[in-house]
Amino acid sequence: MPKTLEIRQLLDCTEETFWERIFHNEDFNHYLYDGLGFKYELQEWNPETGYRRAKLWPMQQMPRAVASVLGERFSYIEEGTFDAEAERYDFRVITSAVADRIRVRGTVTVEAVPPNQCERRVALEIGADVLGLGRLIEAYFVAMTREEYAKNAALVNEYLASAS
Repeated sequence: MPKTLEIRQLLDCTEETFWERIFHNEDFNHYLYDGLGFKYELQEWNPETGYRRAKLWPMQQMPRAVASVLGERFSYIEEGTFDAEAERYDFRVITSAVADRIRVRGTVTVEAVPPNQCERRVALEIGADVLGLGRLIEAYFVAMTREEYAKNAALVNEYLASAS
């Protein structure tokens, strides 16, 4: 049974600023992933269709059992589409190992919070159909996702403050 989680974070910018200066900004993406300790490579970005594809290599240690399934050189691709009309980013994660048995899908939206803030909402579904280790992998991905988004929010606010 896949795990679902919702992350809500207050960011120090308007909705428009989030999409323009954070989401659509490659300088910010490099700043973000460097701050999270990831290697990052944008593979494709099409502003006309909203399609985005990036490859990431997390550099932190994984639990031994998780690493035995995912491998020491684990990476993943985030592939998604930004719907400008709905102001929503829908994405999926494709893992470098056992991609047919690990599913991660999510949606990012933001909502205005007066006077000049917004709340980012990330809804995720994480599933791992790996005999004997599925629950452990799901729990690891949930914990890491929560931790990374907490750091992500701090980096967004730090970036915006330094760019002002």
